[in-house]
Amino acid sequence: MQKRWIDLHIHTTASDSLLTPEEVVEIAKKLGLWAISITDHDAIDGYLSAKKRAEDLGIELIPAVELSVTYKGEDFHLLGYLIECENPEFLKKINSFQQERRDRGEKMVEKLNEMGIDLSMDTVRKIVGEGSVGRPHLADALLKEEFVHTYEEAFARYLGYHAPAYVPKKFLTPQEGIDLIHLVRGVAVLAHPGTCRSQQAIYDFLSLGLDGIEAYHPKHNREMVQHYINLAKKLGLIYTGGSDCHGKRGGKILIGTVKVPYRCLEMLRKVKEENY
Repeated sequence: MQKRWIDLHIHTTASDSLLTPEEVVEIAKKLGLWAISITDHDAIDGYLSAKKRAEDLGIELIPAVELSVTYKGEDFHLLGYLIECENPEFLKKINSFQQERRDRGEKMVEKLNEMGIDLSMDTVRKIVGEGSVGRPHLADALLKEEFVHTYEEAFARYLGYHAPAYVPKKFLTPQEGIDLIHLVRGVAVLAHPGTCRSQQAIYDFLSLGLDGIEAYHPKHNREMVQHYINLAKKLGLIYTGGSDCHGKRGGKILIGTVKVPYRCLEMLRKVKEENY
């Protein structure tokens, strides 16, 4: 029987990737993926833009979003799958997240200016386009204007945590993030737990209504993948996975490089059906 592979964690230019929504769908089609999910940060525009192309090419496109939460001094990402994007309260929240991102970007540019780096917010906006402002866009702008030699240098010297131009993001609490996903009848999954310092958070989030954890991820080796699959089963959670692709920003296009079985999507649908 033919193996059915999927990728449930992909970003587009609607947040911080270098790939347009249409390009994501076309790459997935060429790779023979059965289904993909666009999981942009605090944004659903990428999913909406890709719907028509996905229908034309016959690829299942799963509506999703990636939300940032903070817990006990650490940042975590929550993936919300099979969400109902048209919910007015959800759209209001997403719009507020977008405004916060714009405000944060402006504050970081101001800090850079105070350090003698003559970077314009207009330059950043041109790079962002219609997307959601994030630190990767500021790094791209610094690189374009030759204030740094590499993307990594931009983060190390100016934009990374504890760097001089860093401005903390306004984060949701884990409960707020999970509740927002559930508000739109979605399935809440903790992204790339292997990159989290606190593994206890998985157990804590479980009591808040977490539905699953991401097992398959580029930063999870084979042993970690199996560990998180086993942990999910032990805790009564589902497990998902994806490439977390941001275009060539990470050096190469990662779509499809993480082998995620179709049953992960089937589990997501089962949880949605049971919950709602």
